Amino acid sequence: MRPSTVRYSVAAAVAAAVLGAVPALACNVRSVPAAPPPPPCTGRPANVQRLTLTVAGQRAWGLFALPSTPPKGIVVFGHGYGHTAESWRKHITDTARRNGVIAVAMDYRGQVDTPGTPLPSSRGWQVREGAADSIAAAQYFNRRCPRAQTIVMYGVSMGGNTAGLAVAAKAKRAGGQPLFDYWFDIEGATTVAETYVEARALAGSGNAFAKNAVEDIEREVGGPIEAKPQEYVDLSVVSHGDDIKASGVKGVVMVQGVDDGLVGYNQSPELYARLRSLGIPVDFWTAVTRGSASEPGTTLDGYVTSQIPGFESPFAGHASEASDTHIVGNAGFERLAALFSGTAPACRTGLLDGTLGFTEKTPLTSPATC
Repeated sequence: MRPSTVRYSVAAAVAAAVLGAVPALACNVRSVPAAPPPPPCTGRPANVQRLTLTVAGQRAWGLFALPSTPPKGIVVFGHGYGHTAESWRKHITDTARRNGVIAVAMDYRGQVDTPGTPLPSSRGWQVREGAADSIAAAQYFNRRCPRAQTIVMYGVSMGGNTAGLAVAAKAKRAGGQPLFDYWFDIEGATTVAETYVEARALAGSGNAFAKNAVEDIEREVGGPIEAKPQEYVDLSVVSHGDDIKASGVKGVVMVQGVDDGLVGYNQSPELYARLRSLGIPVDFWTAVTRGSASEPGTTLDGYVTSQIPGFESPFAGHASEASDTHIVGNAGFERLAALFSGTAPACRTGLLDGTLGFTEKTPLTSPATC
């Protein structure tokens, strides 16, 4: 056999072997499923979706909305007493659209929700659970959308207790950086012992809302304050100043009405003084009267003047977190929008007074001092 014939035979054999292997190889390639696309970080803000997570081995759920553009950040809302995540449905949509962020509110594990119109209600002072659920939600979206750089924990009323505990937990992002950049404390119950004692006094008058709050706080703490004094201290955010400082939070925004009828106004100045003593930048706005454009709130004087036919307190009081017209609630949202437009807390104090025209858009504000 000539050398050329040998070379031809060998080449043919190799080609046949290769060609024979190609169908099997192609078959193997086709059998590998394509990797699923990464979950979206953008969407329609009006499309509020349900989020389900496992926290401490239990099912936790909440609601979230995505912005229509790549998210600037993540805002986690902590709801107040008697409310559920459903109270935040509209706020979630508005926040995602207005600020270009992922907005989420968790429904705390252990609270008991009751269907109702126009919104469901709840029982439970589940602030520890709410803090853990909020941390889990923030970490979930941080992993899913790591380019959403600024993460805010935003709590209202009892949600101030939730949000403060979440920040004080010193949670981390996937890369090891501090989880929360900023904390918004809007009319927050940050000293549980005071809220409990005030609610117990009001419950003595037959106020059902206060009676329920006393029972629910005792269930969360494990007993009345006389039996569990240290536990009440531990549940109070104001006692965790050092942890908040160590969390790496960059700043805090606070808003409260001076005549708040649900959370004693004194809790905000106490927290403000503690945080500032630790060198944390804090912006703090106080609301006096609400003005005609604001929805009425729950006021201290209202427990007496509500018995006067036709009288309505002029004071701002405590906003309903479901409201989108109350001067206190709107001031929080205005400050949130300012943050995502580049205005971070800088040790300003301010006054809101609807009657005098110092609204959430035009507050009487001191210069930045830090």
